[in-house]
Amino acid sequence: MNKITERLSKHVADLGVLYVKLHNYHWHVEGMKFSTIHALTEGYYDEVTEAFDTIAERILQLGETAPASMGEYLKLAGIQEETAKKFTETEVVSKVKADFIYLAKELQETRIMAADSNDSTTDAILADIIQNLEKAVWMLGAMLK
Repeated sequence: MNKITERLSKHVADLGVLYVKLHNYHWHVEGMKFSTIHALTEGYYDEVTEAFDTIAERILQLGETAPASMGEYLKLAGIQEETAKKFTETEVVSKVKADFIYLAKELQETRIMAADSNDSTTDAILADIIQNLEKAVWMLGAMLK
């Protein structure tokens, strides 16, 4: 496995953990803005699903296998799983924002590696995901003001 596919595997793991984490927030957020956060997290886990699948398929296109078990995800991921079962709206927004910032930074590092290796397809895939994450970070930040 080369450096790019190693990093892509880490991103699949991060997105797998994030997918489960967003569901936890979706189900267990409480407060006056429950409906807003419930809908917001649903939209985010749908976006995460798309990025998760796209990156895993890119790994396969590059001739490697993608991580595909919770054990692999937890071993490879930098994003930590969330085990609590009760959250305020502010906690959810803050935690999701932090994970999105982390993920965008990690993806950007891989994007640079891909560009340096003339892997324009991986570069473009990651650029699209980063753009969505950065917009979400901006919107989540506005919610916290």
